[in-house]
Amino acid sequence: MTLIDAVSYALDHNPTVAQQYASVRAAEHSLAQARGTAFPTVNGLLQNYAQKSANYGGVYEIIGLQQSSVFSQNTIQIGTNYTLDTGGLSFLQLASARAQAAQAEETLANTEDQIATNVANAFYAVVQKQAIVVVDASDLQYQNVLVDVAKAKERTGVAAGVDVLKAQVAQAKSESTLVGGRADVDNAREDLAQTIGTSLDQQFVFPTEIAEPKLPAQPVDVLEDVALNARPDVKAADDAVAAAQFTRKGWDRELFPQVQLTAAMGNQFAPTSAGAIVGVNPTTGAPIVLPRGSPGFWTLGATSTFTLPFVDYGQRHAERVNDDAQLASARTALDQARLQVEIDVRQSYRAAQTALAQLSFARDESRLGTESARIAELQYQHGLIALSDVIQTQQQSVTAQSDFVAARVMYVDAIVKLRVSLGTYTAQSAVADLQ
Repeated sequence: MTLIDAVSYALDHNPTVAQQYASVRAAEHSLAQARGTAFPTVNGLLQNYAQKSANYGGVYEIIGLQQSSVFSQNTIQIGTNYTLDTGGLSFLQLASARAQAAQAEETLANTEDQIATNVANAFYAVVQKQAIVVVDASDLQYQNVLVDVAKAKERTGVAAGVDVLKAQVAQAKSESTLVGGRADVDNAREDLAQTIGTSLDQQFVFPTEIAEPKLPAQPVDVLEDVALNARPDVKAADDAVAAAQFTRKGWDRELFPQVQLTAAMGNQFAPTSAGAIVGVNPTTGAPIVLPRGSPGFWTLGATSTFTLPFVDYGQRHAERVNDDAQLASARTALDQARLQVEIDVRQSYRAAQTALAQLSFARDESRLGTESARIAELQYQHGLIALSDVIQTQQQSVTAQSDFVAARVMYVDAIVKLRVSLGTYTAQSAVADLQ
């Protein structure tokens, strides 16, 4: 499993993401319902009415006609029923539902970005510990050489036996450090598996070289503008303000009439009555026959209702006060979100610049430390310096190499955090080039 695979797996199995995804679907459902309320729906109707009776005069018996013992009627129509809410409330509710749906999507995106950051940190924690193990193995090899050199110098009488003991002490310490480092790798790998929610025995593909991605070329003020326009938390806060504004506009909805419009067209046909003789024309004496079917029908209707609340016990006033408070709170949250974005971008960019500069120094420190340890070993072999000086130089070299590994990982983590702070990267694209 690579880094991108780990991020994708975490997104698919994280309970918080699942909960946010469900919230997005619920918001979209509410938006669809609001859309169906704000705009007229068109429905089709297919209806069959059937009745059968015996010895039943029915309502037509008073005029000397008998109710048909068998009667059926088929109706087909297309119609709509549209209610214009008071003060355009349905459209305000539609806009509010749309803002809430967008807010839910942006909250989901923000959660995914945070997961990408956490997984990348856990992933490179393993990479860092693996690189430290390589350094520890190199140090052990160095100490083994010193032990062999000390023994050879002791046999020739050039060095005292205490040098061998000192070299063996340093060797044992290096072996212990290497054992602990390998255990740290296993622990970090299990922590990564737990972070993404997979089995502790999951195998990962870690890079042998730690990536060094480039810093963004734009200045920090340009990056701030990009983040302010792209960050999901800013968009969510802005949508919250929009939703509060729409709610505030719906306060005076009772002062407008409600209009309900209906329209339908269709055709009815009674097959049991079609062609039946229902009477005689008194003028011509010809029988009156019901036609087969009808030319169709249509209907239009409009109902307007105006209700003015005279006594509501302060309901409308309390509603307005609440709407104003919610709008003010949403605006304050938006200002804080924008300020947080500016802080995140500035500090993330500064952290990445600092990590890059420290990486350069750490690289030089590691290179010089390795070279000094090599020279110290040669000097000891030729009797120019004491063994304690060699061991001290090697310890400084190991520390420098470890610091170099930590600096490289710190720079990668800073780049990931900077990318996430911009809001222009998805969870996967933020780590795509780091494998």
